[in-house]
Amino acid sequence: MKRELSHRQLQMLIQVSNAINSTLNLDMVFNTIMRETLAVIEAADEGYLFLYDPEEDMLVAKSIFLRSNDILSVVRLKPGESMTGITFLNKACTHFPDRDSVYQATRTMSPGNQARLTAADPIFPYSAACAPIMTNGECIGVITLDCFHPHKSFQPEDLQLLEAISHQAAVALEKANLYRAQENSISLLEELNVQMNRQNQLLNRSLEIHQHLARLVLHGEGLQAIFTYLHQLLGKTCLLLDQTGELIVASVEPLPAATQNQLANLRAFLHPLLVKATSLPLPEAPHTLIDCVLFPIGAKANFLGYLVIVTTEALEEVDRAALEHASTVISFELVKKQAIFETEQNLKGQFIEELFAGRMSEQLTEQAKHLQLDASRLYQVLTIHFEADKLDFAELYSLILTVRRHLTQLAADLFLKRFPHGLIVARHDHLILLLSYPQSVAEIEAQRYLKEQCQMFADYVASKKWGLRAAFGIGSVKRGLSEVYKSSEEAVKCLQFLKNYKTGSSYISYSELGGKRLLLQNSADELTDYVLEVLGPLLSYEKSRKREFLQTLAAYVANSLKMKETAQSLNIHLNTLIYRIRRIEEILGISLAVNKHFMDVCLAIEVYGLLEVQVEQRMSQLLSPAR
Repeated sequence: MKRELSHRQLQMLIQVSNAINSTLNLDMVFNTIMRETLAVIEAADEGYLFLYDPEEDMLVAKSIFLRSNDILSVVRLKPGESMTGITFLNKACTHFPDRDSVYQATRTMSPGNQARLTAADPIFPYSAACAPIMTNGECIGVITLDCFHPHKSFQPEDLQLLEAISHQAAVALEKANLYRAQENSISLLEELNVQMNRQNQLLNRSLEIHQHLARLVLHGEGLQAIFTYLHQLLGKTCLLLDQTGELIVASVEPLPAATQNQLANLRAFLHPLLVKATSLPLPEAPHTLIDCVLFPIGAKANFLGYLVIVTTEALEEVDRAALEHASTVISFELVKKQAIFETEQNLKGQFIEELFAGRMSEQLTEQAKHLQLDASRLYQVLTIHFEADKLDFAELYSLILTVRRHLTQLAADLFLKRFPHGLIVARHDHLILLLSYPQSVAEIEAQRYLKEQCQMFADYVASKKWGLRAAFGIGSVKRGLSEVYKSSEEAVKCLQFLKNYKTGSSYISYSELGGKRLLLQNSADELTDYVLEVLGPLLSYEKSRKREFLQTLAAYVANSLKMKETAQSLNIHLNTLIYRIRRIEEILGISLAVNKHFMDVCLAIEVYGLLEVQVEQRMSQLLSPAR
């Protein structure tokens, strides 16, 4: 083979070089190389260009010029596989002069590639020529030409021209790759520039929003002003919820019906997280729910609530940044309010402790004045105690700490709305209310109002399904602060009574206890013994009945031993009642006409109603050996 190209070959090479260098588009370069090569080498009927992919260690088709089928586009060749792979490894222009050499070369193909090639075109070329595309001593691809005419073949000058074309192809590919890399760099720089501009805009807007929010806080505008600003900024309804899901602030008032429904759904979502007091709801990042996004307020150690954005659309990055700023500012406001609340509670708590100890002093009187408590008014103590059957002490205390600000506000709304000159103190697992009345108050009406509010409070706590239950002890009304300690002691006794005895009510006042106050001085066991001493024979006699005699006796006593009224209340004949009373007196060995017997029976029946379970259990124990 001549090492120098002839004049005609140089002209052809110049033609190919001009065509190849006419574009920097990589795909067009591939096709131009093959098109021009096939045009200047007469023996070539087909041609294809493969590039080496180092990640896959495969030669991949980039440009294919076949007579009929482009099956090679799906063929990937390993180095050493077929004529193209052999040339890739040899790194030298290779000639396959006859059909036998072509066949032997294709036999090196994988079974899969052979099957594809045979199915597409079972006719083998009469000869083939391959030239490696070399760059910096490394083979980066191969140009392969096929001849399908038996009377034509690749001449040495064709191989020489093909080798020269492959060198030109290497230069063109390198130039196109450099251009593509430069284009990619420019595109990357443009994209980075867009991102930087967006980040600058985001930073500027975030800074503006942060400064505006900070001004609102510094000027003492409060939470409502913050939420009004957020509404103007986003054009969306914004809500602030406490840990229980209760609304603290809304950006619009009144709330639309759809938003109220969404709020109900939010409470349902948050409820199990609140009741499981050992877990913290959504402590780290915004949380997307249906038609809203929640931003947690506060940290794990002091979780304060949620900023809620009511929206059906995804929030933009700049809006999220603004809301994260707002969450921080809101947390400061809530922490400030919490600190004020705790400070007030501590001061009021110390005052209440001294007041309930009955130690009036000049200093305590001065404190009362600061708390706007007039020493000459009427006062009454209401104690609200919280219990939970399904929570241990730690879980109960944690839950109460979480909801006590909310419950304190609820108590203020219910109990201090009509008589505002009082105070509320949150202490551990209970609330203490010091209610204040003017001298002219109608006490009966005030107490009726108080019981109504107790029932509303109890119903509300039950409706929240926190697992909490409220009990209310109501002391009697006292004149002046110096007598308040007596009312506090009475409220505690009422709670003790509710705890020990079955009353069917969540509240009781000391004035309603009447003679039942005496029960507080005896234990449940002692009172059970007393009931059995008085009513034991009757209970034993009726062990297999439905307590018919006991019910008759209770009705007879309740109707002040009046036969006619008792018979009517029991819906029985008068003669039946006379028989039952006579039989009851025989069983008990008493006469209800005797004052002492009457009083014992009255008290025993009252205690039985309060301790029915304990009495019946004791009766079962006493009667079991006889069975």
